[in-house]
Amino acid sequence: MQLDWMIELVRDGLRNLVRHRVRSTLTLLGVVFGIASVTTMIAVGEGAQRTVLREIEALGLKNIIMDSVKPTEVETARAGQQTSRSILGYGITEVDARQIAAISPESSVSVAHRVNQKIYSEGARVDADVLGVAPQYFNLFGSELLAGMRLAEMHEMLRHTVAVVTPDVAASLRGIGGAVGKEIKIGPKYFRVIGVMSVPGRTAGGTVFLPYATARAMFGTSTYKWESGSFEATRTEIGRLVVHTEHEDAVPGLAQAVARVLEMNHQTEDVSVTVPLDVLRSKQRTQRVFNIVLITIAAISLFVGGIGIMNIMLAIVMERTREIGIRRAVGARKQDVFMQFLVETVTLSSVGGALGVILGIVMMPIAASWTGWESVLTPWAVIAALVVSWTVGVVFGTAPAIRAARLDPVDALRYE
Repeated sequence: MQLDWMIELVRDGLRNLVRHRVRSTLTLLGVVFGIASVTTMIAVGEGAQRTVLREIEALGLKNIIMDSVKPTEVETARAGQQTSRSILGYGITEVDARQIAAISPESSVSVAHRVNQKIYSEGARVDADVLGVAPQYFNLFGSELLAGMRLAEMHEMLRHTVAVVTPDVAASLRGIGGAVGKEIKIGPKYFRVIGVMSVPGRTAGGTVFLPYATARAMFGTSTYKWESGSFEATRTEIGRLVVHTEHEDAVPGLAQAVARVLEMNHQTEDVSVTVPLDVLRSKQRTQRVFNIVLITIAAISLFVGGIGIMNIMLAIVMERTREIGIRRAVGARKQDVFMQFLVETVTLSSVGGALGVILGIVMMPIAASWTGWESVLTPWAVIAALVVSWTVGVVFGTAPAIRAARLDPVDALRYE
């Protein structure tokens, strides 16, 4: 009996909604846009979080990545190094690698040789980094073989002149057909592309990977450049060093120890350290702040919509004062009148919530194209949006419902 009465109240609320279409539409706009904002925000936030998580996890949450970086002239001068007549040495050294390996014997240390040479494909310049790596290097990251084959131990032992490139580099190689089998020129040497691999990294133009022994033997650790009448000589012993630990909890402490080693051994800031786990936590903090801002904006919209609903319901109470008096006269209790108007308000806000969810789903592709992030709509996001709309109805419908319930039956019957 109670359920039938509640269903009848909902039907009555829907009838009133249809009876006053323009008024109902204007009343619902605030709730519709507020719920649409909540739905879109949750979808974009979830998609952004998954995208960032994938990218950073691909770098390896158990890795600490160090890259040699050429110091500025100011830093070089402060360190007392001469650059005009001597070779400028910078970056990670063999001493660094031994000391870092010593402070964490249970961790693995992998080195990569950076080749500072220009790359050409059939005479056209290719913008990419060149790294000499061991075959095990790719296992440290979320690497995926897209075409051809990986670097193997055979290439390392025999110092083959072969290369594996990332998709960006493969797309920029000139000629007909795929990248596998083509030749590229690195400095004065020619290399045959044997594979295309997707390897996470921060290089905008992509990367060319050579066997470590080949890169070290052919290009050495020193680089000499003559450009625009100027001469520059630099030496880098290790281009990149990756420390991999088996336990994620050990990463923060190990990162601090690595930072202390580098601080003691280097007078200039010629080594950049990337800790994917710290980057992930920083991104998550930023994402939380972003979500709070969006939730605040959506909450303001819902608050305005809720006030609109409350104002309309107060006006409806005034319009239906005589009806309330008749109901009370034939036996309706205060709580019956209260429930009647509260259910009608919740029905109104629920319709706005449903329409807001639909609008939010429609807006998701637009938001995704604008932000560059994917949008992921989860079931809990829809449930959360609907619960918020119901809450708005209850919160802002209580005052009009109480006012209707407190009307004196005699005065209500006399109301014109």
